[in-house]
Amino acid sequence: MPGEQRRRFVPLPESIIEEAVKVSERVGVPYLVLIEKILQANLGIMKYKPTILKALLIADAIDDLRRTGSAILPWGFVKYFLDRIGEDEFIKLLSEVEKTCMWFGEVMRVKHGSSPGIFEASLSALISSAFIDVLQEGDGSYRYVVSFMDQSQRALRLAEDIAVSLARGFHLNIIDVKRESNTVSIRVTGFFEKE
Repeated sequence: MPGEQRRRFVPLPESIIEEAVKVSERVGVPYLVLIEKILQANLGIMKYKPTILKALLIADAIDDLRRTGSAILPWGFVKYFLDRIGEDEFIKLLSEVEKTCMWFGEVMRVKHGSSPGIFEASLSALISSAFIDVLQEGDGSYRYVVSFMDQSQRALRLAEDIAVSLARGFHLNIIDVKRESNTVSIRVTGFFEKE
């Protein structure tokens, strides 16, 4: 028939099939359709985020952040807002960010474990507009470098507080924190798991 796609047999462990059947019954979709939709959605994500674990962690993290009452805002608006509020309001904002990020770090650590990759995914969810590089140092520590394009000092201070509070929520040892013209870096140890 024209328009039909050729199908292939892909062997899956029985435990995955059993779990898919349970979920499909709960959502009211045939399990073969459910498995196909899951694969399509994950492959679509992997086009842009090559590691599926990181993409799923970030999606889960954003869901957890919504539960705290946090909002995802365009970075341009955040910069505009930060540059216009008074110093007292900025300090109050930092205090709220600290509490939220510590709680979020604790939740991510409990749900997903404590590894360098999970910390990076958590940081990416919190500061989605930044580039984050991870460097493994010779002493077993990890340095996370958060890079921006042309940021204000308040935006960098906010990013620093996010990184430090998240590390505290993960119960990591903070070795040092550096803030430069367009970067914030934090060096930590204390992960329970390796990559």
